[in-house]
Amino acid sequence: MFVFPSKEWTKVLCEELNKDEDFLKSVNGWNIDVLLIGKNLPNDVVQYLRNTYSINGINTLGLHMAFDNSCKSIDLLINPEPGSYRYVVIADYGLWLRVLKRLDDPITALLSIFSKLEIRGSTITLIRLAANVASPIARVMRKIPTKIIG
Repeated sequence: MFVFPSKEWTKVLCEELNKDEDFLKSVNGWNIDVLLIGKNLPNDVVQYLRNTYSINGINTLGLHMAFDNSCKSIDLLINPEPGSYRYVVIADYGLWLRVLKRLDDPITALLSIFSKLEIRGSTITLIRLAANVASPIARVMRKIPTKIIG
């Protein structure tokens, strides 16, 4: 069982994505880094991260996803600096959880929160990326035994 959010979970996700033929087809031709940021973290998430990583002053949580015809890396970042990235999507942590809990239909889940997202970088590029990779990523995520904090 892997905990979301954790560095172990992000590592396993990237490894499993690279074993998935549908994902590899969907990400073929993409060389992009995207930072997803969760803000307004619930107290249990902050407490878990503080206890797990010995970090204080936790305000935001990021998933930095790097694709280059495969999953190069997915990193868990605490208090990421969005100005350092070309493509950034920011939302309340609770909104990201709504997407995680609806992995059976990730496109509809993303569309349901779209108006509440703060997007930096080309919205068109991010929509095209999501259209390509959201379903294969969701299928792989459903196979990973996960305990979600929050």
